[in-house]
Amino acid sequence: MRHVLLATLPVCFFALSAPAMAQDAPITSQDETANEGDIVVTARRREESMIEVPAAVSAITAADQQNYVISNTADILRQLPSAALVNGGPAYTNEVSLRGQGGGRNGFSESAVGVYRDGHYIAGGGFGGRGFNAIDLFDLQRIEVLRGPQGALYGRNAVGGAVNAVSNRPDDEFGVRGSVSYNDIERTEVEAVVNVPITPDAALRIGGFWYDQEGGFVTQLSTGDTIDTEETSGARAVFQVTPTPDTTIRVTYEYYDSTAPSFGINGYRAQRTNLSTLDPDPFVRDLDRLGYAEITENAGYLDLEHDFGWAELAVRGSFKLRDAGRTNDDLDHYLGVQGNTSVFPPATPPRLIDLVSNQYEDFNRAGVIGVLTSPNAQDRLTWLVGAEYQENRSAVLLSTTGFAGSGAGLRAQLRTDDSVEQLESVALFGAIEYDITERLAFGLEARVQTDDKTFAFDRTRGSADSLAVEILGVRLEESWTNVMPVATLRYSLSDDASIYGRVATGYRPGGFNVGIPSDIPGSGNLIPYDPEFATSYEAGFKLGLFDGHVYVEGAAYFTETEDVQIVTAASATNTAFILQNGVGAEVWGAEIEARGNFDLAGGRLNFGLGLSTSDGEFQDGTTAIIGGVVTDISGNRMNRTRDFIGTLNLMYRHEIGAGFDGFVSTSYQTQLGGFENAENSREFAEFERVDARIGVDSGSWRFSIYGKNLTDEIYTIQTIASNVYWSDPRTYGAELSFNY
Repeated sequence: MRHVLLATLPVCFFALSAPAMAQDAPITSQDETANEGDIVVTARRREESMIEVPAAVSAITAADQQNYVISNTADILRQLPSAALVNGGPAYTNEVSLRGQGGGRNGFSESAVGVYRDGHYIAGGGFGGRGFNAIDLFDLQRIEVLRGPQGALYGRNAVGGAVNAVSNRPDDEFGVRGSVSYNDIERTEVEAVVNVPITPDAALRIGGFWYDQEGGFVTQLSTGDTIDTEETSGARAVFQVTPTPDTTIRVTYEYYDSTAPSFGINGYRAQRTNLSTLDPDPFVRDLDRLGYAEITENAGYLDLEHDFGWAELAVRGSFKLRDAGRTNDDLDHYLGVQGNTSVFPPATPPRLIDLVSNQYEDFNRAGVIGVLTSPNAQDRLTWLVGAEYQENRSAVLLSTTGFAGSGAGLRAQLRTDDSVEQLESVALFGAIEYDITERLAFGLEARVQTDDKTFAFDRTRGSADSLAVEILGVRLEESWTNVMPVATLRYSLSDDASIYGRVATGYRPGGFNVGIPSDIPGSGNLIPYDPEFATSYEAGFKLGLFDGHVYVEGAAYFTETEDVQIVTAASATNTAFILQNGVGAEVWGAEIEARGNFDLAGGRLNFGLGLSTSDGEFQDGTTAIIGGVVTDISGNRMNRTRDFIGTLNLMYRHEIGAGFDGFVSTSYQTQLGGFENAENSREFAEFERVDARIGVDSGSWRFSIYGKNLTDEIYTIQTIASNVYWSDPRTYGAELSFNY
């Protein structure tokens, strides 16, 4: 099967289950599909036809999520070309990688892909601040994915692209929907949403969810109990009013709470540092203690939209407050010294090494963006101007306690790190596009952005064993100003076909390493790292076929990243990873994707297929600190690039009588080739997965049974400090939903 898929890559003209972005109209049927060529997108912060956008864009709709058993960020990314999951263990560390960007990441660094909710920038912090959580994916209309640098219109972090989760809005009809599902790992999911018109000009949409997983895949060796249990809940209220026909005001408040396993439970450590067996099985842990992460968030969004006639104004403001922490993490298990004994000082009897790690974050973020666009009339000149302000503050307290023994490396773990990082960002941006002829259009975009960061870091190191106490205090300030231009050229072959060329830039700010090891000379100099800057050259096409029943697009690209951020291990005796800058890296690749629907044997067949390939290398002179040694990685393959990513989705729906339709869907996903790390010492696991769902649907009621990872493909997602994080085994479940 793999060889067949690889062979089709050069000639295939179809792709991806993730379609182009859907309009804001409510979804009335879980597999309703519009003519793909008519889909409206907001990739350039304005509504326009998919054919008109000179960039690689995709989306996953709410119907796709349910039909193809898509429930979390990992599921979403397997549906997209040139996309991969960057995972640091617990789910709150999940990060999106697009087109090979995102390999240089750390727990509290900025992501390489811009993350948005309804056009609001939502990233920041270390406990879930680099991707989407359950509240972001709740009552969802679609997820928009823009591949390639999006620095001009989306700003910070968009070196690989931008992802925008769009929630359903209140409307003028009363409605209620809900769902209940249960699967074989004792996971119960309950969702409910009600839409209430208050007046002809105002409506309220309220919803909530509760996910409770009492079972799981991982057990504790000593007791046999399942330990990867979790519980998540959230609620959202949206009030929308249109005081005038030209003005819409929308206010959103949401609450999110999660308790889930932390690093120790998730990570499989096969051997201790002395090469004796530690965990006997990838899903069995020999732990002294169980660490969990608790995250609570409160967030609010304000959207004001007004049509002046000569221009349309959108002002969006938001805030987020996060209180999070991981407690009771079994650090000696993570380090591979679980059960080791040590004599220290020499006069004391042997003691078991026992290290406990706790980390807490107090995070807040606020931002406002204003965008003024020309009307959506078919004028030869269209324009956009905007301004954005962002600020956030992350206060992190990390403490390690316990008995470390006599080894200097382990004693260095006994410390308390107290850090506060603050960001203030201001940006001005704009765009124009001019139709040179009826078919040829030229566009320019640009952003000027200034980021100011301050950093305060204090480390106290010591223990109850009368070790010398060392204090490291650092106060740093950094400021960066960047100009990010974009130029596009688009040629319309017909109303249903276009080709384009695009030169785009993106920028990811620098920052400060909080896990810096202090047992090496000059460690304080390794705390700051610089921004990276990406320039991409892209050519692509968009094509509608068979009266809009099939939509196809493809692109080829080359991206050069200067001062590329690389994950390094600065010390051979301290497992903390840090970010440092290399000279640069180059990535190149190609993507083809399509989606369509046809009448077949009295029913409707929806299909999607996506293919991509990418490669890249670090430029001459690029080095990384590996195990405390500066190592030349020039010519090494850029980590996070994949030889092949493929997705095939099929769904068939047919009337079965008594007002019911029957449906069956399947999704095949595969990823091949590439390396996890910059030194190319760990190859990415290759995998093939199959998900499926079968059920009945009356339009108001829907019942289905589903299976995820039906072939029970078990593969490595990530390896960190000899701890291996695995994919989930096969699961089965059933779901009942209603929509009135």
